[in-house]
Amino acid sequence: MSRLIYRTLALLLALPGISMAADAAKSFFEFTEAPAASATLLEERGEAVTVLQGLTIEDGFYQISGQQVSRVDAEGSVSLPDLPQALDAAAAVLIGEQLYVVGDHSLLKLDVGDSAADWSECAALPENTGTQAVLANQQGTLYLAGVGIAGTDTYAYDVSQDLWTARAVAPQDLRGFVATACGNDHILYFNGQVADDVILAYHRTTDTWFAMGQLPSALQVLAVGSKGTEFTLFSAESTVSGEALLRPTKYGWVDHSVVAVLVLLLVGVGLYFSKKEKSSGDYFRGGNRIPWWAAGLSLFATGASAISLMAMPGKAFAENWIYFSGAIFIVMIQLPLLVWVYIPVARRLNISTANEYLERRFSLPVRMLGFACFSLNQMLGRMAAILLLPALAISAIFGLPMEYSILIMGVVTTIFVTMGGLEAVIWTDVLQAVIMLVAVLLCAVYALISMDITLPVAADLLSNLDKLQMFDWRIDWQAPVVIVIFLNTFVSVLGMIGDQNFIQRVQCTHDEKESRKAVYTQLAVAVPMNFVLFALGTLLFLFYVTRADTLSPALKADGVFPFFAAQNLPAGMAGFVVVALLAATISTVSSAMNSVANLGVEDVYRRFFPKVSDHQCLVFGRRLTLGLGIFGTVAALLLANTSGLQSIWDLFLMITGVVLAPITGIFVLGIFSRRVNTFGVWAGTAASVVANYYAKFHLDLHAMVYLIVGVFTCLIVGWLASFLAPPPPQTKVHGLTIFTLKDAEGE
Repeated sequence: MSRLIYRTLALLLALPGISMAADAAKSFFEFTEAPAASATLLEERGEAVTVLQGLTIEDGFYQISGQQVSRVDAEGSVSLPDLPQALDAAAAVLIGEQLYVVGDHSLLKLDVGDSAADWSECAALPENTGTQAVLANQQGTLYLAGVGIAGTDTYAYDVSQDLWTARAVAPQDLRGFVATACGNDHILYFNGQVADDVILAYHRTTDTWFAMGQLPSALQVLAVGSKGTEFTLFSAESTVSGEALLRPTKYGWVDHSVVAVLVLLLVGVGLYFSKKEKSSGDYFRGGNRIPWWAAGLSLFATGASAISLMAMPGKAFAENWIYFSGAIFIVMIQLPLLVWVYIPVARRLNISTANEYLERRFSLPVRMLGFACFSLNQMLGRMAAILLLPALAISAIFGLPMEYSILIMGVVTTIFVTMGGLEAVIWTDVLQAVIMLVAVLLCAVYALISMDITLPVAADLLSNLDKLQMFDWRIDWQAPVVIVIFLNTFVSVLGMIGDQNFIQRVQCTHDEKESRKAVYTQLAVAVPMNFVLFALGTLLFLFYVTRADTLSPALKADGVFPFFAAQNLPAGMAGFVVVALLAATISTVSSAMNSVANLGVEDVYRRFFPKVSDHQCLVFGRRLTLGLGIFGTVAALLLANTSGLQSIWDLFLMITGVVLAPITGIFVLGIFSRRVNTFGVWAGTAASVVANYYAKFHLDLHAMVYLIVGVFTCLIVGWLASFLAPPPPQTKVHGLTIFTLKDAEGE
C-alpha cells in the first residue's frame, strides 16, 4: 500500500509544467484552408440565401430564391412549400427541424420534418429588416443583426415565447454579412460583401460586441456551416475550416504544489483512521462516535460535487438565479421530513442499510432491487461520471492531462477510503467542505474588487437583463419554472431515505438528537454556500461584461469559475481552486465507494452468509472498497478515451434513472401507508418504468420532470394496486410506518 502511495505522489509531482501564458499564441481559433468546395453555393447574395446544416456541403443545405425554397443534398434537390410572398433581403436559419426566414417586416417558419406542413407567421419584426440583414441561431434563440438605417441594430427572438427584444447595437454596418454560432455563447460575423479577414463576435451572455482575431486570409464569405465549436467558411476562392480553442492560463508549478499538499493530507487521514477500524461497525458507522457537526459537514460535502460547484456559478453567469429557488424549497421540505420522519425511522429501527427496511416491510426481492439500483447508480452514474466530468474541465482550463486528474482523484480516494472507512470519509469531507467554502469566497471577493464597473451601473445592468430573477411563476413543463423545481425538489428529498449515504451519517452519531443536529448543520452550510455560488456567478458576469473579448467560444458556462481562477488569480490561488474542485469530487466519490461497500457487506454478504464473523465482514468490506475504487477509476478512464462507450453510457444512465424513480416511490409507500403490499409496489414499479420511458421518448419535458413522473406514477399506481391483493399482515407493518413507528420504540 505504501508503495502505491509513493507512486501516486511521484506521478503528481512529475506532472509537466503547464504555465504557458508567456509563449502562448493569442488566437482563439485554429484554421485550415482548402480549395473552394462547390459552385452550387456561390450565388449572388441578393438572389439566394443558403442555410447549411453542418460543416460541409455534403451535410445538406436549404436554398431560398424569391418565393422558392428547396433542400439540396447528395441525392439531389427537393422543393419545399413556396413562401407566401417573395421577401426582399431575406435571411434564414435552421433550428432543429424548424426553418425560419425573415424579410421586410415578417418572420416565417416551416417544419421541414413534416411533409404536410406549410409556412406560419411568427411575431412581426420590431422594424423593417432593411437590406440584407443577417440571422443566426444560438442555443435556440434567433439573433437578427444589420437592421435599421445604419445596419447596426440587433434583436433577439425567443422561440418559446414568440417575442422580440432589442440587444446591443453592433459596432459597424452588418448588412450583407454572414453569421454562425460558435460554442454556447458566441456568434461570429464574416463579411459577405467584400474580401475581409476580420472576425467580429457577439457574446450573448454579456450582450457585447468585439473583434475576435483574424482569418488566415481575406475572404468574401458566401456561406458558413457550423457544429459546436467548429465552423467552415465558403468563398469563391477557398474553403476555410476553423475550430475554437481555449487560450492558455497562468496555472503553473506553484499551483501544482498546492494540489500535492491536498493529496498528502488525504492520504495522512486514511493512515490515521486505519488504525482505529476494529469492526465492521467502526468501518461503516464510525463506531457511532462521529460528532454531529462533522456528520452535517459530511452530508453537505457528499452532495456538493465538482459538477455542482461549477454548474451553479455557470447558471448565474449565463442566465439568472432560477435554480437557487431549489435551495429555498429544500429548507421547506427537507427539514421537517428528515427531522420528524426519516431520522426516527432510521434510528429507531436501527437499520444498517436503507434496503434492509425494504425487506422488513415488503420482501427480499424488493430489497435486492433497491441494492442493485442504488449500487449501479452510485458506481457508474456518480463515481465514474463525477471523476470524468471535472477532469474534462480541469484538463481544458488548467492544462492538467485528463487521465492524470482521474488517476489522482481515483487512486487517492481509493487509498484513504479503503484504509480508513467511514471515519476517514467524514473527516476528509470536513476538510474538503472548508476548502470549498474558502475557495469560493476568495474568488467572489477577488471578482468583486476587480470589476471595472461601478455598483450603480452593475445594479442597473442586472435589473435590465433580469439576471437576479429567482422565480418563474408560469405553468410550463418544458422550463425550470417554480412548479417544476418545487416538485423535483420534493421527490428528490423523498428519496433520501433510500440513500445509503444519508443512512450512514444518521447512524454514525451518538443518538437521534445528534442526528437531527447533523441535518441542521448540513442545511446551515448548504443554503449559504448555494447563495455564494450563485453570487459568484453574478459577479463573474459583471467582471466579464467589460472583458468578454477574453472568453473563448470553446469555454462553456460551467467552466467560467475555474477559467476565471486560472486566468486571473495570483500564483497558488488557482491551485487552491483546483484543490476545491478535486475536493468536491473526492468527497462525493469517497461516499459512493463506502456506501456501496456497506450495502455489499450487509445486503449481500452478511444477509446470505449469516454465520460469517464480524472480522470477516470487515475484511470483505475493505476488499470490496478497494475493488470498487479500481472499478470506478478504470470506468472513468475508459469513458475518457473511448468515444463509442459514451453512447452506451448515456443509455445506461437513462435506464438507471428510469428505475431509480420507483425506488423512491417504494420507500414512500412503505413508510406512509399501512395498506400498501408487495404486489402494489411491484405494480407501481412497472407502471413507473413504463410512464418514465414514455415521457422520455414521446413527450417534450424539462429534464427535472422525468423524476416527478416516475415517482408519482409509482405512488398512485402502487397504492391503488394494493387494493387488488390482501392487506399485509400486521407483522409486516409493525413499527415500519409513521403510524406504527412508536411500536418499535423500546424494542
